[in-house]
Amino acid sequence: MKKHKQFKIGEYAVGGIIDVTINKNEIEIQCLDYNTKNRVCGMNFDSNGVDSDFAIIQQLNDYTSHYYAEQVFDWIKQHVTFKQAW
Repeated sequence: MKKHKQFKIGEYAVGGIIDVTINKNEIEIQCLDYNTKNRVCGMNFDSNGVDSDFAIIQQLNDYTSHYYAEQVFDWIKQHVTFKQAW
């Protein structure tokens, strides 16, 4: 079950594009240059990790505005079940 989506945000995101790939429990978030599609920065997350949902939203807020971070995170939550600490 591999899911992939690019969010073409423009000047409100690092590089302009937030690229998300979900492969089972692994979530890869990359910032791509809007024109060249080259990787600018990114991180990998494990949805089974403690507080991984918090770490993802924090990282998304570093990459883009709060509004777009929420849009990307809502899409991720549709495809991933996060492990709860309790």
